[in-house]
Amino acid sequence: MTPMEILSKIVEAEVNAKAVFEEAVTLKDGFDNYVNEQIETLRKQYYESAEKAIAEAAEREKARAETEISELDEKFQKELSALKTLFENEREAVVEKIFGLAVAADA
Repeated sequence: MTPMEILSKIVEAEVNAKAVFEEAVTLKDGFDNYVNEQIETLRKQYYESAEKAIAEAAEREKARAETEISELDEKFQKELSALKTLFENEREAVVEKIFGLAVAADA
């Protein structure tokens, strides 16, 4: 091989090496973009899943709280009704007792 042929082969090898390098950089960039897209897709999926789980938990808690409030309201209404009944049953006796105390105080 002549020095020109050797030099030509070196230049050709360098051109091929640059082409291979550029292709590798392009592939790497494409792979990086693909990985970043997949990461973003997974992130969105996890956030959506987490938001859904949070919304479901909030609904369950709201329903539980509403049930508890209803139960307490029912309990208090029963107690209030019982107290009103007791007051109605005992009102005459209490009025007579107070009247008796007032009359006794004047005497």
